[in-house]
Amino acid sequence: MIIESKNIAIKLSDAEDEELAQLTSSSPDLVNMSEVRTYPGEMPTEMFFRIEKDGELVGEINLSRIRWYNRKCEISVLIKKEWQGKGLGKEAMKSLIDFAFNRMNLHRLEAEVIEFNKPSLKLMKTLGFKKEGTLREAKYFNGKYWNILRFGLLKSEWENLNEEKA
Repeated sequence: MIIESKNIAIKLSDAEDEELAQLTSSSPDLVNMSEVRTYPGEMPTEMFFRIEKDGELVGEINLSRIRWYNRKCEISVLIKKEWQGKGLGKEAMKSLIDFAFNRMNLHRLEAEVIEFNKPSLKLMKTLGFKKEGTLREAKYFNGKYWNILRFGLLKSEWENLNEEKA
């Protein structure tokens, strides 16, 4: 596939392109690229975890868009409707945040919440996440565009929050 432009051609490539591999392994401009291109092959960019209660699957929690060089990723949780409001999402988030900061040595976690999801917005605040921005009308749901709110949590903020509670 070729995307034509006035002065250049943009050609679809693959991971086996030797010229691109050489460029992305030696260019001083790599600082401007996503670091995913420079990861060793065995470094995961996402991790999915089951949430179980008494052996029953009640949800999923995951780390996605893991960026090892910047030591950050996105975190999200999904709890089955019949299990919501019982504190399972909060418990899972706390456990995975501890895992991300203390076992994976990440520096920063990010999360997105659709503006109408009041329980998740409350959870973000409770866990110490700071609102960092709004993606305007970025989610289409039930015939309407909704804003997505972006949150971030630094390891130092998590540690301070837990020291205050101790």
